[in-house]
Amino acid sequence: MKQKAKADSKVVVGTSVGNNQLKSVQTVHTVVFVFRLHPATVDKDLLHCVDVMKDKVNILDVTGTRLESKYEALYASYYVAIKVDSAVLKQAVEVFMSAEVWPNGVFIKRYFRKRDG
Repeated sequence: MKQKAKADSKVVVGTSVGNNQLKSVQTVHTVVFVFRLHPATVDKDLLHCVDVMKDKVNILDVTGTRLESKYEALYASYYVAIKVDSAVLKQAVEVFMSAEVWPNGVFIKRYFRKRDG
């Protein structure tokens, strides 16, 4: 038995300035997991790499959190939280998940917090 393909649901973005009972989210954070970095990588290096991407998308704030590695002498890993305007979230995700903007050999994965905490 063939399954029917789900119809793509179209998203509509509101533009009314007269209806102000509801407010939209103005800024959002997205987090990427950056790993297989050289062990000598410091926060400043990572933030500079992200700063280079600012011409592709308007970044409001960025924070990098170095994670404890099992083998500190072999590699470094970071969570990178990027704050952007909610209207450009899709564009920001496309930029930060693009292989062309990251150095050769660095691994990047979008990070989603577990639902249970």
